[in-house]
Amino acid sequence: MNFQPLRITSGWTIEWNTFMKTDPHPDDMADFSGSSLLHAYNRNMKRAINLEWRPEEDYDGEFILRVINLEEHYNSKTQDFDLVGDWENPHYEFCSKDRLKVVSEIEELMLQLPPYEDPRILKSRGVVDDEAEHIRIKLLETKISDEVRSEILNSDHKKLQDLLLDHTDVKREDLLFLSEHGTVKGIRNKASQKLNSKPFRN
Repeated sequence: MNFQPLRITSGWTIEWNTFMKTDPHPDDMADFSGSSLLHAYNRNMKRAINLEWRPEEDYDGEFILRVINLEEHYNSKTQDFDLVGDWENPHYEFCSKDRLKVVSEIEELMLQLPPYEDPRILKSRGVVDDEAEHIRIKLLETKISDEVRSEILNSDHKKLQDLLLDHTDVKREDLLFLSEHGTVKGIRNKASQKLNSKPFRN
C-alpha cells in the first residue's frame, strides 16, 4: 500500500493510519473513506492529532486536521489512567484540499505543539474535585454571582482564590479580604499587589 510518508517526532504514537500518498480524483475516492484517515497521540503532551476527509469519498470535500486535547481520567477498574479526548472543543483546526500542505502541517504540529495544561481542578491525578470544578466552571462566566464569590472567599482553596484574583470581575472588596485572609501567603501577596495597582487604588 502506498502510505503517505511522514516525519514522526519522538513521543508520538500512530494509533490509526490509512493516509495514502494519493490525491483526490473524481473517478477514484476509495482512499478518502472512513471516520479517520490518521490518528496520532502523545501521552506526555496530552495531545492528539486527527485527520479526516469530509464528506467521505466526495471529490468536492477536503482534509480536516484537528488537534484534540486529552484529559487524564483515573480508571478504578484497571487502576490506570485513560486519556479522554475533548472532541467538542478542538484546540486547533486546519482545512485544505492540498495533501502536501496537510503533510507539512502535521509534521510542524508534532514538532511544535506545546503540552496541554489541564484546567480542571483535581483531587489527585486523574480524579476531579467535583465541588471545586463546579465553581471553576461558573467562574468562566463574565460576571461572578455573589454566591460564587462568597464560596470562593470563604473556602480554603488556593486555586479558586487565585482564579478569582485573575478574573476581570474581581472587586476591591475581594482583594482586601484575600490580602488578609487568603489561604496561603502567595494569595495574600498577590491580592495586596493588585490593591496597589492603578485600577484598585482609592
